[in-house]
Amino acid sequence: MRRIAAVAITSGALAAGLLASAGAASADQSPLVPSVKLPAATSGVGAAATHDWATKDGWSTLKASGTYSRTSKKVTAKVWLTDYKKNGWSPAVQFRTFTGKTPYDSRVIGVLNRNTGRPADLKFTFYAGTWYSTHTTHLYVREIGISVSNPRKAAFGPWKKLY
Repeated sequence: MRRIAAVAITSGALAAGLLASAGAASADQSPLVPSVKLPAATSGVGAAATHDWATKDGWSTLKASGTYSRTSKKVTAKVWLTDYKKNGWSPAVQFRTFTGKTPYDSRVIGVLNRNTGRPADLKFTFYAGTWYSTHTTHLYVREIGISVSNPRKAAFGPWKKLY
């Protein structure tokens, strides 16, 4: 029992220290930060055509959209998340790619409030970054609503096939 308590206290202190140092080091005054660090976009030699995408209308107050392009070796998507109303839910998105018939799901990409460390519930449009995958047979996207009061609670919208 003592070990569990010691681990919990140490983990809490470590998390608080990381949040404090991340907040102090940031010069940006925006309270929004991406929930997942996405890699920087790189330009390739064989540029692919760019297509717009948006999630199905799962919620009237949340939206995920952006652009995507694909080559034979890689698919790349730029992600924008929009929250139209402060209502206890934060927008997020998830991608599903295929190689043949095998599906691969991405991590959930959302927005955190820098001040609270919880999912952001503000009126905003936020560029969450660039996501890519080397699985290129098919690409699907879905919108996710993350509860602000309980971030482990999520409502998943339907998958939308992009190609």
